[in-house]
Amino acid sequence: MMMPFADLVALDAELCDTLTLTLYLDGRSENPAWRTAWRRSLKQEEARLRRALEDAPHAVREAFARNIEALEEHLSHRRTGLEAPGWLGVVAEGRVRLDAPLRGVTPTIGAWRRGVALAPFLSAAEPGGGRAWVVVADSRAARIFHCDEDSVRRVDTVRTLTQHAAASASGRGATAHAAARGGIGRDAAERERRDARSRMLRELAHHVRALSPALPVFVGGTPQLLSEAIAAMAHEHVDNVIETPVLGARARVSEIAHAVRDGLTQLRRVGEQVLVEELLRRYGDDDLAAAGAAATGRALDERCVHTLVLSAPFIAVQPEVAEVFVRSALAQDARIEVVSGDAARLLEDSGGTGVLLRFSPFATASSDEGELALV
Repeated sequence: MMMPFADLVALDAELCDTLTLTLYLDGRSENPAWRTAWRRSLKQEEARLRRALEDAPHAVREAFARNIEALEEHLSHRRTGLEAPGWLGVVAEGRVRLDAPLRGVTPTIGAWRRGVALAPFLSAAEPGGGRAWVVVADSRAARIFHCDEDSVRRVDTVRTLTQHAAASASGRGATAHAAARGGIGRDAAERERRDARSRMLRELAHHVRALSPALPVFVGGTPQLLSEAIAAMAHEHVDNVIETPVLGARARVSEIAHAVRDGLTQLRRVGEQVLVEELLRRYGDDDLAAAGAAATGRALDERCVHTLVLSAPFIAVQPEVAEVFVRSALAQDARIEVVSGDAARLLEDSGGTGVLLRFSPFATASSDEGELALV
């Protein structure tokens, strides 16, 4: 499981007065011959940071050298790739404090500062990460699974039980229509099977409603049952239900995990697109939103931000500015969202960053200036 951002914030608080080396590495290597390319990236970031410290006091340069030496010794046993899309290392006072693989990609960024560099971590969130419920139903049973970043676990099974089967199981004997012959008996048996499926789906919907309501529910299985299962959940007011035809009635755990990752990635991308479009619409309407680095910085300074939105490219290109923005947002309990893909490209057209506001410092300034003009 990827380390929670809150744990990194806690480590930053511990090291807030200590000069600390933070290093994020891009761990991807499509070509096996390039699996140790991260070492070259490490050396390049080390050289960049050394150049930036050329005019720093001797004690600062010595502390940096001690931390670099500790990191290189720590990594010396790694002869191959990082085995993860990204990697984070934190070194302070000559000791490696954190060695963490990241499930999402992060650009290679090094920082030498008091405390930990936080902003790049937010761009390393795995697109398909998260938790969800999965329902796979056929005419005989519906299986309920819980999925997270590390596992797929069956939590319940709701079975179809006809009145005839129930009576047989309880030892009471067959129902009256079981002895019927011909078409009438077949019609009655079919009605009973339909009624049993409906009861099963109603019970399924009731079970799902009792689960964590905030998580999405992916529904697959027999194609003929999908719409009926989704309708039963809608009747029970189960929100965020996603039809998933790719999951067949006999879907294996690996297929379920893959479908959930794809589904969560799509949900995340759609959510990011909606967020950026709403931010830019409100910015255009002068309605409690702002876009661009200058306006974002001013809003953060005024402590009026509800949500800070950054594009992943903005963090990669301007990591120092992104770090200031993230820390300011944390200090005022604002939400922080990092977007990628189409949403990031849309936000990049407006400066790569923006905010949703609790109140507008720009409107206040305009009002004050108007009042002064009237005096």
